[in-house]
Amino acid sequence: MKSTAKTVGIVMIIMLISRLLAFVSVIAYTTFYREDFNINIYSYAIQFPNIVFTFFGTALTTVVIPIFASNFESGNKKKAYKFADNVISLATTFTMLLVAIGVLLAPVLPLMTKYRENGYDFAVTALRIMFPVMIFYALNYIFQGILQSLGKFNMPAFVSIPSSAIIILYIFLLGERFGVKGLLIATFIGLSTQAFILIPPILKTDYRYRPSFNYRDEDIKKAVKLMIPVIIGTSAYPLNLFFNVTVAANLGSGDMVNIISFSQNLVSYAILVFVYSVTAVVFPKFSAIAARGDMVEFKDSVVKTLTSIFYFLMPATAGFILVKKEVLNFIMGWKFSAEDVDLASMLVAFYAIGIVGMGIKEVIDRAFYSLKDTKRPAVIGVIVMVVNVGASLLLLQIMGAYGIPLGNSISTLTGALVLAILLRRKIGAFGGKKLLRVVLKIAVSCIIMSAIVLPVSFLLKSYTSGIAVVDRTIQLIIPAGLGALVYFASTYVLKVDEAVDVFEKAKIRLGFKR
Repeated sequence: MKSTAKTVGIVMIIMLISRLLAFVSVIAYTTFYREDFNINIYSYAIQFPNIVFTFFGTALTTVVIPIFASNFESGNKKKAYKFADNVISLATTFTMLLVAIGVLLAPVLPLMTKYRENGYDFAVTALRIMFPVMIFYALNYIFQGILQSLGKFNMPAFVSIPSSAIIILYIFLLGERFGVKGLLIATFIGLSTQAFILIPPILKTDYRYRPSFNYRDEDIKKAVKLMIPVIIGTSAYPLNLFFNVTVAANLGSGDMVNIISFSQNLVSYAILVFVYSVTAVVFPKFSAIAARGDMVEFKDSVVKTLTSIFYFLMPATAGFILVKKEVLNFIMGWKFSAEDVDLASMLVAFYAIGIVGMGIKEVIDRAFYSLKDTKRPAVIGVIVMVVNVGASLLLLQIMGAYGIPLGNSISTLTGALVLAILLRRKIGAFGGKKLLRVVLKIAVSCIIMSAIVLPVSFLLKSYTSGIAVVDRTIQLIIPAGLGALVYFASTYVLKVDEAVDVFEKAKIRLGFKR
């Protein structure tokens, strides 16, 4: 478990840099093109390839890893590599077909939004530019699955750093000259690099791609059978986000799409950097343990992973809610209006309610996939989408735009709860009272943290140095830093394993303990 924790830590650092840079790129183009209506169309257009390959690409990775890992566990390396050959060839061919369909449908899709009347031609062009990105997404996800199956986690975590850097460099060097249209091209180039940079680390292994289109291969048949439910299950989150953006596109405010997208990205980039770091490492391990049939170790691994999810994500939820205004002021207050900052901060708070649900769902999904059970997550994925649409539309009538993120959070928490119940039915009791005790300790620590942070934040609001950037930095860093320290101290006093382990390792590193 120590090696797993170390690997997760390294991957998390890389993904943190990656996500941070990705978020910086979002801030860069959001603020740089603040007055350009076309940036809303750009935000809308890039959703399509992201959605299609968030669930199709995730399905590829999800299916590749268990089958690949299973073949390796049985010592059949040749069979594993042949499976990879077939997956690359067939998935690329299928993706090209999807691209062709997308390009043909591009004139139809904007008709479902207000862009049918304003910016229609640019919306069609943007969609046609972005759809071919899916080819590179397919290769990216397959390469990630192969590398992770071989125990190579660092480069898959690194993939989005060059693409984000390309977008940022474009904005600062060429953004004013070529505008949002040029941003589309820069985005296409950046996203395509995600596949190319994984080729060198694959070449460092003994795997070599050889074209093969054997769709009758036993493993390919198994993969297709598993993949269809996975696609349905993993589509819930991206389709929910796209539904949110589509609803926002039809609201009164012309900038609502931008603000909703920004709020979604802020929460997801901050949280998924941790969640994906964990699942990227534990999923191959889940698969290997399941292949050995050791259910005791499997349950133990699931419980330890869920404990880590609760330990980090519960205070993250509290933190987003406590310092929502300070976070948004720090990030976008210098460019956006006070009204937009207020709106975005409340949207972020409502999205934050579903943070723990996001983490639980991702982990339990991987537990089911490693057991080669893809049907249950698929059913829950459909439930999550239905709950999101229903709750969002209902709450939209009651609380306006805030109903969109709250509906999303309700659906995510619902999916996580039902998945946990189904996993218990499949593998028997896991965690139980032990996990509940840890969650209660974490909840108490979050309450103590909140009791300290709230008055400190209130007092700092009256402080001013006369320099806006200094004031915003102080108003964010001090409450956030103090909250983190109080939370850690509280969980240590309450003997939560994660805090105790960190403290003991720190004492050893500092020479206070051998």
